Amino acid sequence: MTTTLLMKKMSTPLIEIRNALRSDGWILLRDEDYSLESFSELMLALCKKLTFDPARQYASRQTQSVDAGTVAVGLHIENGNTPLPPDVVAFHSALSASRGGRTTVCDGAVVYQGVPKDLQEKFTQSMTSSRYLPKALWQRYVANAFDVDDPEQVTRSDLDRLLNAIPGQQAEDADDGGVIYQMRFDPVRNDNLSNIPAFANAILGPSYNYQTPEYRFSDGTILTKDLIQEVAELCEKFTQEIAWQNGDVAIIDNKRVMHGRREILVPLSERKLYIGMGLGLND
Repeated sequence: MTTTLLMKKMSTPLIEIRNALRSDGWILLRDEDYSLESFSELMLALCKKLTFDPARQYASRQTQSVDAGTVAVGLHIENGNTPLPPDVVAFHSALSASRGGRTTVCDGAVVYQGVPKDLQEKFTQSMTSSRYLPKALWQRYVANAFDVDDPEQVTRSDLDRLLNAIPGQQAEDADDGGVIYQMRFDPVRNDNLSNIPAFANAILGPSYNYQTPEYRFSDGTILTKDLIQEVAELCEKFTQEIAWQNGDVAIIDNKRVMHGRREILVPLSERKLYIGMGLGLND
């Protein structure tokens, strides 16, 4: 379906969505009765390039299923421990949980302005994340980055090409074909759609499909559980909840606004949430 045909079906024009992302960091589309098909079409119309998480199952050629168990999920930007996190993340609630499961959103630009100066200064220095990645996961990630159809054809030299293309990465071989992957990142970033400083990272987030990373500051000190808890409590003051209704779509500037989830209090079969991710906004 072309963008023109999609626009005729949409209640909220693409320009309004883009403006909301730049001004507020996120937008909720309600009472527009999205289906998985129309949500997929929206992502194609909105983003220049769609991206995917190698650990998730596909729901369509443009979107994936969200399956991270039932426990609460901490605030994070999507794929924040990768070199190419998406610019835009969107969620479509096809079946909303009757109890629990609300998605949380937290504007990192507001957090940055609201935290004490000592923490603000601490997180303006670069950090590193380090974790083990199985071979199948890094192959699928590299395949998506380089548009390779068959991830099993991705080699270590392809991984090296990605490592060399984006500074601040390194990978040490493990015995089983996996790698110990390390990446330098800025916990406060300015590469969001508004080009403003925002506390936007994954240090509070989940590792449902991955090994939990170890985080270190630039001086080598480890990010402690106590400091993580302190930051989580500060962020909670600026956190909003999305009480999902069937057909809702939420679109987020992934480099400014963090998201998470309250505990799901119903069986997973009673909740269906889909995710779409992309780089760049179409004009």
